[in-house]
Amino acid sequence: MKITIYLLIACCMLLSCKIFKSESLQETNESILEEAKTYKNFRGFKPVDPTEFRDDILIISNDELILKDLRLLNSEETLGFLNNETVLVSIGQITSEGEINYIPFTMSKKNTSYKVTMDYMKYATLGQEDEKNNFIGYKRVGVGLRLISLITTAEAGINISDLYSIGLAAKSGKLSGTLIIEIIGIKSKDVTTLLPLPSEINQTTIQNAMQALATIKSKIYDSETRLYPQVMAIKEDENARGRKTENVVFVDGKPIAMSSEIETIPEIDNSVKLQFQNNKVGSDGLEKQAARLEKQALEHLMDKEIDKAIQDLEECERIFPQYHSVYEILRLLKQNRQELADKNSLKWKELYNGILKNFAWRLPESIKAELQSLAAE
Repeated sequence: MKITIYLLIACCMLLSCKIFKSESLQETNESILEEAKTYKNFRGFKPVDPTEFRDDILIISNDELILKDLRLLNSEETLGFLNNETVLVSIGQITSEGEINYIPFTMSKKNTSYKVTMDYMKYATLGQEDEKNNFIGYKRVGVGLRLISLITTAEAGINISDLYSIGLAAKSGKLSGTLIIEIIGIKSKDVTTLLPLPSEINQTTIQNAMQALATIKSKIYDSETRLYPQVMAIKEDENARGRKTENVVFVDGKPIAMSSEIETIPEIDNSVKLQFQNNKVGSDGLEKQAARLEKQALEHLMDKEIDKAIQDLEECERIFPQYHSVYEILRLLKQNRQELADKNSLKWKELYNGILKNFAWRLPESIKAELQSLAAE
Protein backbone atom coordinates (compact mmCIF):
# COMPACT_ATOMS: atom_id res chain seq x y z
CA MET A 1 0.00 0.00 0.00
CA LYS A 2 2.86 2.34 0.91
CA ILE A 3 4.55 1.57 -2.42
CA THR A 4 1.38 2.53 -4.28
CA ILE A 5 1.16 5.85 -2.39
CA TYR A 6 4.82 6.62 -3.11
CA LEU A 7 4.31 5.87 -6.80
CA LEU A 8 1.29 8.17 -6.93
CA ILE A 9 3.25 10.98 -5.23
CA ALA A 10 6.15 10.50 -7.67
CA CYS A 11 3.82 10.59 -10.68
CA CYS A 12 2.17 13.77 -9.42
CA MET A 13 5.56 15.41 -8.93
CA LEU A 14 6.72 14.44 -12.43
CA LEU A 15 3.46 15.62 -13.97
CA SER A 16 3.63 18.98 -12.17
CA CYS A 17 7.25 19.42 -13.30
CA LYS A 18 6.28 18.64 -16.88
CA ILE A 19 3.38 21.12 -16.76
CA PHE A 20 5.61 23.78 -15.20
CA LYS A 21 8.31 23.13 -17.80
CA SER A 22 5.78 23.27 -20.64
CA GLU A 23 4.32 26.55 -19.36
CA SER A 24 7.82 27.95 -18.84
CA LEU A 25 8.85 26.91 -22.36
CA GLN A 26 5.71 28.44 -23.84
CA GLU A 27 6.38 31.69 -21.97
CA THR A 28 9.98 31.65 -23.22
CA ASN A 29 8.86 31.07 -26.82
CA GLU A 30 6.29 33.85 -26.54
CA SER A 31 8.98 36.16 -25.14
CA ILE A 32 11.38 35.33 -27.97
CA LEU A 33 8.70 35.93 -30.57
CA GLU A 34 7.77 39.26 -28.96
CA GLU A 35 11.40 40.39 -29.09
CA ALA A 36 11.69 39.28 -32.72
CA LYS A 37 8.72 41.27 -33.97
CA THR A 38 10.53 44.37 -35.12
CA TYR A 39 12.51 44.91 -38.27
CA LYS A 40 15.43 45.92 -36.01
CA ASN A 41 16.06 42.20 -35.45
CA PHE A 42 15.81 41.34 -39.16
CA ARG A 43 19.09 41.52 -41.08
CA GLY A 44 18.18 39.92 -44.39
CA PHE A 45 16.87 41.25 -47.70
CA LYS A 46 13.28 42.48 -47.58
CA PRO A 47 11.01 41.71 -50.56
CA VAL A 48 9.40 44.75 -52.20
CA ASP A 49 6.78 45.22 -54.88
CA PRO A 50 8.68 44.83 -58.18
CA THR A 51 9.62 48.11 -59.85
CA GLU A 52 11.32 48.60 -63.22
CA PHE A 53 15.08 49.17 -63.04
CA ARG A 54 16.45 51.67 -65.56
CA ASP A 55 20.16 52.15 -66.05
CA ASP A 56 23.06 51.60 -68.41
CA ILE A 57 24.87 48.31 -67.83
CA LEU A 58 28.46 47.39 -68.67
CA ILE A 59 28.47 44.26 -70.84
CA ILE A 60 31.10 42.43 -72.88
CA SER A 61 30.66 42.65 -76.65
CA ASN A 62 33.35 41.55 -79.13
CA ASP A 63 35.90 41.38 -76.29
CA GLU A 64 35.11 44.96 -75.26
CA LEU A 65 33.23 46.52 -72.37
CA ILE A 66 30.36 48.65 -73.64
CA LEU A 67 27.50 50.52 -72.00
CA LYS A 68 23.96 49.53 -72.92
CA ASP A 69 20.56 50.40 -71.51
CA LEU A 70 19.35 47.43 -69.45
CA ARG A 71 15.99 47.49 -71.25
CA LEU A 72 17.71 47.04 -74.62
CA LEU A 73 19.72 43.94 -73.67
CA ASN A 74 18.87 40.71 -75.46
CA SER A 75 18.12 37.60 -73.37
CA GLU A 76 21.70 36.30 -73.50
CA GLU A 77 23.12 39.64 -72.33
CA THR A 78 20.51 39.92 -69.58
CA LEU A 79 21.26 36.41 -68.28
CA GLY A 80 24.96 37.31 -68.27
CA PHE A 81 24.21 40.33 -66.08
CA LEU A 82 21.94 38.34 -63.73
CA ASN A 83 24.62 35.89 -62.65
CA ASN A 84 23.26 34.95 -59.18
CA GLU A 85 20.37 32.72 -58.14
CA THR A 86 18.66 32.21 -54.81
CA VAL A 87 15.46 31.07 -53.14
CA LEU A 88 14.52 33.54 -50.41
CA VAL A 89 11.79 33.02 -47.80
CA SER A 90 10.75 36.13 -45.86
CA ILE A 91 8.21 36.16 -43.03
CA GLY A 92 6.44 39.39 -42.17
CA GLN A 93 4.13 39.79 -39.20
CA ILE A 94 1.16 42.03 -39.99
CA THR A 95 0.40 44.51 -37.21
CA SER A 96 -3.00 45.89 -36.21
CA GLU A 97 -2.05 49.10 -38.06
CA GLY A 98 -1.51 47.11 -41.26
CA GLU A 99 2.29 47.43 -41.23
CA ILE A 100 4.57 44.48 -41.95
CA ASN A 101 7.47 43.74 -39.57
CA TYR A 102 9.90 41.17 -40.99
CA ILE A 103 11.11 38.66 -38.41
CA PRO A 104 13.93 36.07 -38.31
CA PHE A 105 11.74 33.36 -36.72
CA THR A 106 9.74 30.67 -38.53
CA MET A 107 7.27 29.52 -35.85
CA SER A 108 3.87 31.17 -35.62
CA LYS A 109 2.06 32.82 -32.74
CA LYS A 110 -1.61 32.18 -32.02
CA ASN A 111 -4.23 34.41 -33.68
CA THR A 112 -1.64 36.35 -35.68
CA SER A 113 -1.54 37.38 -39.34
CA TYR A 114 1.54 36.89 -41.52
CA LYS A 115 2.76 37.58 -45.03
CA VAL A 116 5.07 34.76 -46.11
CA THR A 117 6.96 35.48 -49.34
CA MET A 118 8.93 32.82 -51.21
CA ASP A 119 11.07 34.18 -54.05
CA TYR A 120 13.08 32.41 -56.70
CA MET A 121 15.40 35.09 -58.09
CA LYS A 122 17.93 35.27 -60.87
CA TYR A 123 19.56 38.54 -59.92
CA ALA A 124 22.48 40.94 -59.51
CA THR A 125 23.15 42.71 -56.21
CA LEU A 126 23.84 46.44 -56.54
CA GLY A 127 25.06 48.80 -53.83
CA GLN A 128 23.61 52.29 -53.70
CA GLU A 129 24.44 55.76 -52.38
CA ASP A 130 22.09 58.67 -51.85
CA GLU A 131 22.43 62.12 -53.39
CA LYS A 132 24.94 63.05 -50.64
CA ASN A 133 27.17 60.06 -51.46
CA ASN A 134 26.21 58.26 -48.24
CA PHE A 135 25.95 54.48 -48.60
CA ILE A 136 22.36 53.46 -47.87
CA GLY A 137 22.20 49.75 -48.73
CA TYR A 138 21.79 47.10 -51.41
CA LYS A 139 19.13 46.12 -53.91
CA ARG A 140 18.59 42.87 -55.78
CA VAL A 141 17.70 43.51 -59.40
CA GLY A 142 16.47 40.54 -61.39
CA VAL A 143 13.70 38.33 -62.67
CA GLY A 144 11.92 35.50 -60.94
CA LEU A 145 8.89 33.89 -59.40
CA ARG A 146 7.13 34.94 -56.21
CA LEU A 147 4.66 32.99 -54.10
CA ILE A 148 2.91 35.01 -51.38
CA SER A 149 0.88 33.41 -48.57
CA LEU A 150 -1.36 35.77 -46.58
CA ILE A 151 -2.35 33.72 -43.54
CA THR A 152 -3.94 33.99 -40.11
CA THR A 153 -3.00 31.35 -37.54
CA ALA A 154 -5.39 29.79 -35.04
CA GLU A 155 -2.59 28.04 -33.12
CA ALA A 156 0.99 28.73 -32.10
CA GLY A 157 4.02 26.69 -33.16
CA ILE A 158 3.20 26.24 -36.88
CA ASN A 159 6.24 26.22 -39.17
CA ILE A 160 5.19 29.01 -41.54
CA SER A 161 8.45 29.04 -43.51
CA ASP A 162 7.50 25.79 -45.28
CA LEU A 163 4.67 25.77 -47.83
CA TYR A 164 3.77 22.13 -47.29
CA SER A 165 3.59 22.73 -43.53
CA ILE A 166 1.26 25.65 -44.24
CA GLY A 167 -0.87 23.38 -46.45
CA LEU A 168 -1.15 20.71 -43.74
CA ALA A 169 -2.04 23.33 -41.13
CA ALA A 170 -4.73 24.74 -43.44
CA LYS A 171 -6.15 21.25 -43.97
CA SER A 172 -6.44 20.69 -40.21
CA GLY A 173 -7.98 24.12 -39.62
CA LYS A 174 -4.98 25.58 -37.80
CA LEU A 175 -4.71 28.50 -40.21
CA SER A 176 -6.52 30.14 -43.12
CA GLY A 177 -5.50 32.49 -45.88
CA THR A 178 -4.97 33.15 -49.56
CA LEU A 179 -2.24 32.37 -52.07
CA ILE A 180 -0.83 34.85 -54.62
CA ILE A 181 1.54 34.02 -57.49
CA GLU A 182 3.64 36.66 -59.27
CA ILE A 183 5.85 36.26 -62.33
CA ILE A 184 8.40 39.09 -62.22
CA GLY A 185 10.21 40.40 -65.30
CA ILE A 186 9.48 37.33 -67.46
CA LYS A 187 7.42 37.84 -70.63
CA SER A 188 6.29 34.78 -72.57
CA LYS A 189 3.00 33.40 -73.94
CA ASP A 190 3.84 29.98 -72.49
CA VAL A 191 4.43 31.48 -69.04
CA THR A 192 1.09 33.32 -69.14
CA THR A 193 -0.68 30.07 -70.07
CA LEU A 194 0.99 28.14 -67.24
CA LEU A 195 0.12 30.64 -64.51
CA PRO A 196 -2.43 29.06 -62.13
CA LEU A 197 -5.16 31.06 -60.41
CA PRO A 198 -5.41 29.76 -56.82
CA SER A 199 -7.46 31.48 -54.16
CA GLU A 200 -7.65 29.96 -50.68
CA ILE A 201 -4.71 28.04 -49.24
CA ASN A 202 -4.87 24.26 -49.13
CA GLN A 203 -2.60 21.35 -50.05
CA THR A 204 -3.94 21.14 -53.61
CA THR A 205 -3.46 24.82 -54.49
CA ILE A 206 0.05 24.81 -53.02
CA GLN A 207 1.01 21.66 -54.91
CA ASN A 208 -0.37 23.05 -58.19
CA ALA A 209 1.42 26.35 -57.65
CA MET A 210 4.77 24.66 -56.98
CA GLN A 211 4.46 22.50 -60.11
CA ALA A 212 3.60 25.52 -62.25
CA LEU A 213 6.50 27.55 -60.84
CA ALA A 214 8.96 24.74 -61.58
CA THR A 215 7.81 24.66 -65.22
CA ILE A 216 7.87 28.45 -65.55
CA LYS A 217 11.40 28.56 -64.12
CA SER A 218 12.61 26.35 -66.98
CA LYS A 219 11.17 28.85 -69.51
CA ILE A 220 13.61 31.59 -68.46
CA TYR A 221 16.23 30.23 -70.87
CA ASP A 222 13.89 29.87 -73.86
CA SER A 223 14.91 31.98 -76.84
CA GLU A 224 11.39 33.44 -77.17
CA THR A 225 11.26 34.57 -73.53
CA ARG A 226 11.95 38.27 -72.91
CA LEU A 227 13.49 39.33 -69.59
CA TYR A 228 12.94 42.71 -67.93
CA PRO A 229 14.89 42.95 -64.62
CA GLN A 230 13.05 44.54 -61.70
CA VAL A 231 14.01 45.63 -58.18
CA MET A 232 12.82 42.62 -56.15
CA ALA A 233 14.40 43.00 -52.70
CA ILE A 234 16.28 45.61 -50.69
CA LYS A 235 18.55 45.66 -47.65
CA GLU A 236 19.11 48.93 -45.82
CA ASP A 237 22.48 49.77 -44.29
CA GLU A 238 22.09 49.76 -40.50
CA ASN A 239 24.47 52.72 -40.05
CA ALA A 240 22.56 54.79 -42.60
CA ARG A 241 19.42 54.71 -40.46
CA GLY A 242 21.00 56.59 -37.58
CA ARG A 243 23.13 58.92 -39.68
CA LYS A 244 22.38 62.62 -39.11
CA THR A 245 23.08 65.33 -41.62
CA GLU A 246 23.76 68.80 -40.23
CA ASN A 247 22.24 71.81 -41.94
CA VAL A 248 24.18 74.95 -42.84
CA VAL A 249 22.46 78.26 -42.01
CA PHE A 250 23.03 80.98 -44.62
CA VAL A 251 22.54 84.74 -44.18
CA ASP A 252 23.07 86.92 -47.26
CA GLY A 253 24.66 83.95 -48.99
CA LYS A 254 27.25 83.38 -46.22
CA PRO A 255 27.33 80.32 -43.93
CA ILE A 256 27.11 81.39 -40.28
CA ALA A 257 26.23 78.21 -38.36
CA MET A 258 25.59 74.50 -38.59
CA SER A 259 22.60 72.92 -36.91
CA SER A 260 20.74 69.64 -36.86
CA GLU A 261 17.73 71.19 -35.10
CA ILE A 262 16.46 73.42 -37.94
CA GLU A 263 13.20 72.29 -39.49
CA THR A 264 13.76 70.99 -43.00
CA ILE A 265 11.78 69.18 -45.63
CA PRO A 266 11.61 65.51 -44.55
CA GLU A 267 14.04 63.30 -46.43
CA ILE A 268 12.83 60.37 -48.49
CA ASP A 269 13.12 57.11 -46.59
CA ASN A 270 16.12 55.00 -47.62
CA SER A 271 13.90 52.00 -48.38
CA VAL A 272 12.05 54.11 -50.96
CA LYS A 273 15.32 55.30 -52.49
CA LEU A 274 16.57 51.73 -52.78
CA GLN A 275 13.39 50.63 -54.49
CA PHE A 276 12.87 53.54 -56.89
CA GLN A 277 16.20 55.31 -57.42
CA ASN A 278 19.26 54.15 -59.35
CA ASN A 279 22.16 56.02 -57.71
CA LYS A 280 25.18 53.70 -57.83
CA VAL A 281 27.92 53.26 -55.25
CA GLY A 282 31.03 55.40 -55.73
CA SER A 283 32.13 56.67 -59.14
CA ASP A 284 31.06 53.56 -61.02
CA GLY A 285 28.18 55.32 -62.79
CA LEU A 286 30.38 58.28 -63.74
CA GLU A 287 33.10 55.97 -65.00
CA LYS A 288 30.61 54.26 -67.30
CA GLN A 289 29.53 57.62 -68.70
CA ALA A 290 33.18 58.59 -69.20
CA ALA A 291 33.88 55.32 -71.06
CA ARG A 292 30.90 55.93 -73.34
CA LEU A 293 31.92 59.53 -74.09
CA GLU A 294 35.54 58.55 -74.76
CA LYS A 295 34.43 55.87 -77.23
CA GLN A 296 32.05 58.32 -78.96
CA ALA A 297 34.82 60.91 -79.28
CA LEU A 298 37.22 58.41 -80.86
CA GLU A 299 34.54 57.34 -83.32
CA HIS A 300 33.99 61.01 -84.25
CA LEU A 301 37.75 61.33 -84.80
CA MET A 302 37.72 58.41 -87.20
CA ASP A 303 34.88 60.16 -89.07
CA LYS A 304 37.00 63.37 -88.97
CA GLU A 305 34.31 65.22 -87.00
CA ILE A 306 36.66 67.40 -84.95
CA ASP A 307 34.02 69.58 -83.22
CA LYS A 308 31.92 66.60 -82.06
CA ALA A 309 35.04 64.82 -80.80
CA ILE A 310 36.12 67.86 -78.77
CA GLN A 311 32.60 68.26 -77.36
CA ASP A 312 32.49 64.65 -76.12
CA LEU A 313 36.00 64.80 -74.65
CA GLU A 314 35.19 68.05 -72.81
CA GLU A 315 32.10 66.43 -71.29
CA CYS A 316 34.14 63.34 -70.36
CA GLU A 317 36.80 65.47 -68.65
CA ARG A 318 34.09 67.42 -66.81
CA ILE A 319 32.32 64.43 -65.25
CA PHE A 320 35.44 62.28 -64.70
CA PRO A 321 38.67 64.34 -64.56
CA GLN A 322 41.89 62.55 -65.57
CA TYR A 323 40.02 59.62 -67.15
CA HIS A 324 42.53 57.65 -69.26
CA SER A 325 44.30 60.08 -71.66
CA VAL A 326 41.25 62.22 -72.35
CA TYR A 327 42.86 65.46 -71.16
CA GLU A 328 45.98 64.96 -73.31
CA ILE A 329 44.02 64.02 -76.45
CA LEU A 330 41.64 66.94 -75.91
CA ARG A 331 44.57 69.34 -75.62
CA LEU A 332 46.10 67.93 -78.81
CA LEU A 333 42.84 68.38 -80.72
CA LYS A 334 42.36 71.96 -79.57
CA GLN A 335 45.93 72.84 -80.58
CA ASN A 336 45.30 71.55 -84.12
CA ARG A 337 41.60 72.36 -84.40
CA GLN A 338 41.93 74.81 -87.28
CA GLU A 339 43.93 72.43 -89.50
CA LEU A 340 41.73 69.44 -88.57
CA ALA A 341 38.63 71.34 -89.67
CA ASP A 342 39.71 70.34 -93.18
CA LYS A 343 38.90 66.63 -93.55
CA ASN A 344 41.47 66.34 -96.35
CA SER A 345 44.30 67.74 -94.24
CA LEU A 346 47.44 65.61 -93.80
CA LYS A 347 47.21 66.55 -90.13
CA TRP A 348 44.64 63.79 -89.64
CA LYS A 349 47.17 61.06 -90.46
CA GLU A 350 49.67 62.70 -88.11
CA LEU A 351 46.99 62.82 -85.40
CA TYR A 352 46.13 59.11 -85.73
CA ASN A 353 49.82 58.15 -85.51
CA GLY A 354 50.28 60.40 -82.47
CA ILE A 355 47.33 58.81 -80.62
CA LEU A 356 48.57 55.29 -81.42
CA LYS A 357 52.10 56.13 -80.30
CA ASN A 358 51.33 57.99 -77.08
CA PHE A 359 47.81 57.14 -75.89
CA ALA A 360 46.98 53.62 -77.13
CA TRP A 361 47.48 51.86 -73.80
CA ARG A 362 43.78 51.98 -72.79
CA LEU A 363 42.11 52.05 -76.20
CA PRO A 364 39.78 49.17 -77.20
CA GLU A 365 41.37 46.79 -79.71
CA SER A 366 38.76 47.56 -82.37
CA ILE A 367 39.48 51.31 -82.10
CA LYS A 368 43.24 50.74 -82.31
CA ALA A 369 42.83 48.54 -85.39
CA GLU A 370 40.74 51.18 -87.14
CA LEU A 371 43.17 53.97 -86.23
CA GLN A 372 46.07 51.89 -87.58
CA SER A 373 44.16 51.39 -90.82
CA LEU A 374 43.47 55.13 -91.15
CA ALA A 375 47.08 56.04 -90.32
CA ALA A 376 48.36 53.69 -93.02
CA GLU A 377 46.25 55.26 -95.79
